[in-house]
This record gives sequence, C-alpha cells and structure tokens, in this order.
Amino acid sequence: MKAAQRLKLFETIFSRDGGCCVYCGVETHRLSKGLSRSPNLATLDHVLPRSQGGPLNAANLVLACQACNNQRGIMDAEEFRVLKQRKP
Repeated sequence: MKAAQRLKLFETIFSRDGGCCVYCGVETHRLSKGLSRSPNLATLDHVLPRSQGGPLNAANLVLACQACNNQRGIMDAEEFRVLKQRKP
C-alpha cells in the first residue's frame, strides 16, 4: 500500500473512531515532528492480526493508543476490550 493510501486510511479510521482509543477511551494524538513515542500516540490496530490472516482494510482496523496496541499483542480484540473496561 502506498504512503498516500496509508495516510488516507489512517485519517478515515481516526475520524471514524473519534480520535479516541477504542480499548481504553483515551484521547489520542497524531504523530508530529519531535514526538515519535508516547502512550497516547494514535496507532492503527488490526482486529484480526495480520499474522492470523487479517486484511489491511478499514473493517479490520481500529484506532488504539500506542500503550494499548503494544499491550494487546495478539490477544483477541474483544477479550482485550473487556479486560480494559474492568480496570479502574
């Protein structure tokens, strides 16, 4: 996928999910100059991981903060969402 297509896909998902992590609800922010790592950095997360055959399309992607995306790993997306909702 070309860079322009990836950026458009990112913007579509960011807008669709309201700029908030679908797992913990934190408001995320886009990557900007001088800011490459942050727990609240907006990332795209595959609902069905690519390692398990998940496609790279909007239906299989959600917006996740970098912390949740890293923490989830290959855990089932719905199980992870429930786990995050139980924590205070």
